[in-house]
Amino acid sequence: MPSVERKPENIVQLIWPGRRSEQVTLDATGKSGGAGEIFSIDSKPGFVAKIYHATTSPAHLAQYRRKIQWMVDYKPALPQVPAEYQDIVQLAWPEALILRQSRFVGFAMQKIAFDRTLELDYLLNRRQAAQEGFDADYGKLVTVSFNLASIINCLHDNRIAIVDLKPMNVKVYKAALYVSILDCDGFHIATDEFRSDAPQVTPEYLAPEFQDKAVAHPEAQDSFALATIIFRLLNYGIHPFTGVASDHNNYPPELAGRIKQGLYPYGKVAHKSVRKVLASVHEAFPDSLRELFDRAFASSGYSRPSAREWVGALAIYASKHSGQMSPCSKGHLRFSGRPCPTCMRDELIHGAEVRRRSFLARVQTAPARTLKYVKKTLRQTHSSPFQAALAQAQFTLVQLAPPAPISTRNAIALEILWISGLLITYWWTR
Repeated sequence: MPSVERKPENIVQLIWPGRRSEQVTLDATGKSGGAGEIFSIDSKPGFVAKIYHATTSPAHLAQYRRKIQWMVDYKPALPQVPAEYQDIVQLAWPEALILRQSRFVGFAMQKIAFDRTLELDYLLNRRQAAQEGFDADYGKLVTVSFNLASIINCLHDNRIAIVDLKPMNVKVYKAALYVSILDCDGFHIATDEFRSDAPQVTPEYLAPEFQDKAVAHPEAQDSFALATIIFRLLNYGIHPFTGVASDHNNYPPELAGRIKQGLYPYGKVAHKSVRKVLASVHEAFPDSLRELFDRAFASSGYSRPSAREWVGALAIYASKHSGQMSPCSKGHLRFSGRPCPTCMRDELIHGAEVRRRSFLARVQTAPARTLKYVKKTLRQTHSSPFQAALAQAQFTLVQLAPPAPISTRNAIALEILWISGLLITYWWTR
């Protein structure tokens, strides 16, 4: 870790709960984000400091100070973890204010062991997860979903909402399967003593009622984002609003537009305007979870399941002793009494590979067909498919006029168009 010279600006005061003060020295880590830079703290190996960028306006810095002070004084109670996991950090919550020459510049928080964690984003792709040393199965994915819902439920009990909830802001402990939520200083707080908004959002995880609008109900927004993350975790990363449209002219190209129009194709009742993608395994989910997904995505925000409901629904599957997760004939964990989603996925991939090889074999014959086409054109012995079909439709013997000569350039152009159409058709069916 790079160390900076002990300049006066690196010497700061930590103000802990109860206003206890402690002088420490900061060391640069080279890591930074949109709001600030991360430093290690000399003599405090279990903590790091977030120092807001020098370009932060005094007004915004004053807002941050009021919010961080409240957060230091009112840390929420979180789900209990076993004694062997007491060093797990479930929230990157502010633990102390940081002052430099009596001026607020940031806060201290517990350090998350990045070598023991990975971004939740990696779990949406099994291959990436494996590269990070995480062997994903449905038992683990359900447990991660349960632990995430449990933290959000605790926050909501304290009238705190995340708002900008997305996989990039969540870390997963590889062995313990607990999660840690980052960027807590961006949370929405609405208590009797203090209120702070959270304007930052991500359109792909933003509820339809808040697309192009301010988030008026932060907990409802969290519920939508939580359901989206759980759906993606259990469905190999497929977003619940990714589908195949029946009418492509009116199908929004971006996820935000599909969310706004409610184009959710994975409900128990099929959507009229959009179909599921073939790679989805949502039909292997138990009915209890499918009903929650339908309420989250196919109904209004008022009936959307809360974090507490997700905790109740997932608890039985996250428990190793409930018997609700069992191995299939190939040893994959699945929801008991349901088809194995892993086997379903393997069959889909195998079918896609067979189609891919068949397509490539057809494409490889295209150059030979092109040469044959050109030779027949030069000899004026080539008939178009349209002319052949027309001849078959005649009930009387009619001598067709010889086809008009066609140039070599046009012949090659027609063959290129044929190959392009084949490529487009293959891509679209994928």
